Amino acid sequence: MNILIVKLGALGDVINTLPAVINLKEQTGAKIHWLVEPLSYPLIKNHAFVDNVIVFDKHHWHGSLGNVVQKVRKQKFDIAIDLQRIVKSALLCLAAKAERRLGFDKARCKEMSWIFPFERIPASDPKAHMVHQYLEFASHLGLNTSDIRWEIPLTGKHPFDLPEDYIVLNIGATKPANRWTPQGFASLAEVLHDKHKKVCVLTGAGEDLEMARAIGHRIKVPVFDLVGKTTLPELVEILAGARSVVSCDTGPMHLAVALGRDVVALFGPADPKRTGPFRGEVVQKILSCAPCNQRICEDPVCMSTITANDVLERLERLWSV
Repeated sequence: MNILIVKLGALGDVINTLPAVINLKEQTGAKIHWLVEPLSYPLIKNHAFVDNVIVFDKHHWHGSLGNVVQKVRKQKFDIAIDLQRIVKSALLCLAAKAERRLGFDKARCKEMSWIFPFERIPASDPKAHMVHQYLEFASHLGLNTSDIRWEIPLTGKHPFDLPEDYIVLNIGATKPANRWTPQGFASLAEVLHDKHKKVCVLTGAGEDLEMARAIGHRIKVPVFDLVGKTTLPELVEILAGARSVVSCDTGPMHLAVALGRDVVALFGPADPKRTGPFRGEVVQKILSCAPCNQRICEDPVCMSTITANDVLERLERLWSV
């Protein structure tokens, strides 16, 4: 049996798909093919439950599209599953030579992708956690979905000389409204250093360098600043070695959960019941305007009113278990 997974990105979405893929692989014995974008490719290329990865580069689609279509037409699939639920993924799923094509029910589809002639899974709660929503496809195929795990591959090689028992502060977020304040991160690093003798490691992408500099200008204790200095495989090893991870609503938060770390997630515009950490603690202020699901906000009080003590309280709660 051959199963094609169409889940292109982002990183957090790909991570939340892994429990469904693992159940499909283990219980059907199928060969798993995954159509994904370059961002998440390093995470799944060596995954034990993924047999073949097909990369679609939307930024160079003129050269990539023909190659992708050729590959999904060359291989005969028993099942193709569109987990992205947008027109682009539906078209790629439609292009595949598959006996069955599965997709979300109409209410959960985006961009009118429900018009494609796919077999639709039954309607369900659109506010359920995305891990559970992706697992519904395995349930639809008659599989047991009680076993939830990610099996992120690790090398055990630490790319940087970091102290023991460090805390990762992942400072970035793709959506501007999801970002915490530089003062918040600086104050948290200081209280962790002064009260618990913990050293913090800052992580983030190249676009987070300005935030890292702003934190550096405010902070009064030593930290390891790795913002913009890590590849995805290196970030995996850094998160895996951490005592705990504090993160905004972004892909590395889900990665830390998948690696079994203690996670405290900082939420504002989004609903953590749906896209929050599958396991861990959430800090979210109760406000009349939240969650609003906005990408940009002129006055993101839902994030700016989160304090270092709010986060410390959740960390200490995790450490006391």
